[in-house]
Amino acid sequence: MGQGAFAHAERVYRRTRIIGAAKGLFAKSGLDNITMESIAEIAGVSSMTVHNYYGTKSGVLLALVADSDAELLETFANQLDGRHDDLLGLVLAFAEIICDHTLSHLDKAIWRQVIAASVAESDPRFGTLYNALDDRLADVLIHEIERLQIAGRVNRSVSAYDLGKALFYLQNMRFIQFISADSVTKFQVIDLLRRDISALFAASLGCLE
Repeated sequence: MGQGAFAHAERVYRRTRIIGAAKGLFAKSGLDNITMESIAEIAGVSSMTVHNYYGTKSGVLLALVADSDAELLETFANQLDGRHDDLLGLVLAFAEIICDHTLSHLDKAIWRQVIAASVAESDPRFGTLYNALDDRLADVLIHEIERLQIAGRVNRSVSAYDLGKALFYLQNMRFIQFISADSVTKFQVIDLLRRDISALFAASLGCLE
């Protein structure tokens, strides 16, 4: 292994350790109750290394989300792409995959911190980067809606971009409800989302189906 490749591997290793340490601390203590030093200590690196990689605790938190979203996009590719022939089924499957992924890769407590930081973080870059990650997820819906339009399952006169964004934000509202309390189940929010979309479709006199 060349020197450059070794240095890259070492950086990846450090980042993995930092993210792993932060994930445990965020889940146990919360963003406000941990320090960069505590993350560094568990990761076995210097606090300067953590700072150089991520800048702030919120930067570390965002890195957790970015890693989670990267895996989520892979899951969409494997479990969603081209598998649904109707819009309602597509959006419900999309939301269900997100709920399952949330519980298996981070947890509700961490996601509550992420949502809070996205609207309250003093550094506006956090909200900007978080929204960019959301845009990548919304693009999955937009792409699938375009596929349904080609197949004649969705009205081609409707903007796939606008429809995809609207449905993404609707499911995102239910996602926030899902993470708001540990007692809220996936089945509850999926049922609520089904009712949301069915009501909208009924009001549109079927023009989206």
